[in-house]
Amino acid sequence: MHKHHPTFQRARFLARIAAAFLVLAVGTVFASAKHPDIKPDAGMDLYGSIIDETGAPVVGVVVSDGFQCVATDARGVYQMKRNPKARMVYYSTPSEYEIHTQATAVKKGKGSSAVFHAKLDRRGKQKRFNFDLKKLPAPEKLFTLICVGDPQTSNDTNIVRYRNETVVDLYTFGKTSKLPCYAILLGDICSDAPQYHRTMRDYTGLTEIPYFAVIGNHDHEQAITDDYKASADFESVFGPVNFSFNRGDVHIIGMDDILYNGRTDYKSGFTDEQVEWLRQDLSFVPKDKIIVLGYHAPLYEGEAKNRAKLMKLFEGYAEVHLMAGHTHDHRNFFVKKPIEAYEHIHGTACGAWWRSTLNKDGAPNGYGVYTFNGNKVADWYFKATGYGRGYQMRMYPGDVTFGGKYSYKQGPNDVVVDVWNADPEWKIIAYENGIAVGPVRKLPRMVDAYAVGYHVGELGANSTGYETKSNQHLYVHTKRDPNARVEIRATDRFGVTYVVRELTTDLSRAGKYPR
Repeated sequence: MHKHHPTFQRARFLARIAAAFLVLAVGTVFASAKHPDIKPDAGMDLYGSIIDETGAPVVGVVVSDGFQCVATDARGVYQMKRNPKARMVYYSTPSEYEIHTQATAVKKGKGSSAVFHAKLDRRGKQKRFNFDLKKLPAPEKLFTLICVGDPQTSNDTNIVRYRNETVVDLYTFGKTSKLPCYAILLGDICSDAPQYHRTMRDYTGLTEIPYFAVIGNHDHEQAITDDYKASADFESVFGPVNFSFNRGDVHIIGMDDILYNGRTDYKSGFTDEQVEWLRQDLSFVPKDKIIVLGYHAPLYEGEAKNRAKLMKLFEGYAEVHLMAGHTHDHRNFFVKKPIEAYEHIHGTACGAWWRSTLNKDGAPNGYGVYTFNGNKVADWYFKATGYGRGYQMRMYPGDVTFGGKYSYKQGPNDVVVDVWNADPEWKIIAYENGIAVGPVRKLPRMVDAYAVGYHVGELGANSTGYETKSNQHLYVHTKRDPNARVEIRATDRFGVTYVVRELTTDLSRAGKYPR
């Protein structure tokens, strides 16, 4: 049986954050550090050096202006001919060094937004940009990456919920984890509300987990129909829209996969310039590394612009994991072409746009948790906000009706179980009166009766967007003994077993967290 987290200690959490205020000096030149003199080669108008806290040069750091990538030389020096469109210069943090973060103004807490970049002036008057790194005691071969889909806040009420629910949960997770944690926000951080970008950056910083962010369709400025210009505000707050960093034996990339021509005129894909940027970035990455690519809208095996070209760049790497959000439902997708990869499409932090604690497919609000050990994924699961790891499924009577008319259309002798993070490697077994009676059967993709029953039937939301066949993780067991006590045990690909015994028969918990 899964165990619930105790009641959120929101006031206590925020009080502790305020009391523990620490100002983190980001990019400050260390007292003993001295950057070398540089005489750039002819034609090079963007250059600088990267040193560590002892003043030693950091060799082989990849530096970019968003269009090209170069590496620092033996003196820690980089140089390039600046692209006329470039807005930032930035580096890819090596595995041996800390992720720099910036302090937050919200509640004067310790911030965790990654800072690895400097803004370029339009006229190009300043040509030199130096960076300072601090060495880790050792590379973190074992670490956790958290993937958060679509906070998608559009007003103050949403932001309060994000702060009190998602941020508190992430803070608790990070403080209780035995491993170093990092996070990536998978876009739609706000919902056509760029005025909240800074607030969201700062509130996310209260998690004290170093994090990066990719841009979503709703993060673009909707009044601007030029894709590159529409991402400028987001970039000024969260940093480059195409970036990378390294932890252990994992190369983690974030990219803008929204080709934006306006709020209702966008599609997924990548520009030729982005593909070339990625090619250059990967030219410095050994093939024995794992690749993690974070972006907003799922790619599947569809016709997104330059998808195949981009994916072929990952050929030969140890593993390839693709991290997406956008759909407000949770699913796992195996990519077979042009290479094999695993696309993780995350149930979102906001669920069904902050109307409940559910995504539109019935998966809970939450985030993905991935543990890497060397160049292998050692574990992953979907962490429901407000619950412990054990909360991985929900079970219903087969003939139950939610919201007056929505059901799973099964019989009175059936039980339906929703195992939101399941994939073909999971083993899901039904037990009757404590005795295993066999695997459950997979149901076809369908409308989730529980979620639509609550959002449409109970709350009266418009059925558009809810009455869609978004649930791909439903299973059914037909009882051999109609009076049997049923238990479902689901074992994931890493050997972790989850158990559900309780039947959910009404909507009393659909809008609430456990207490």
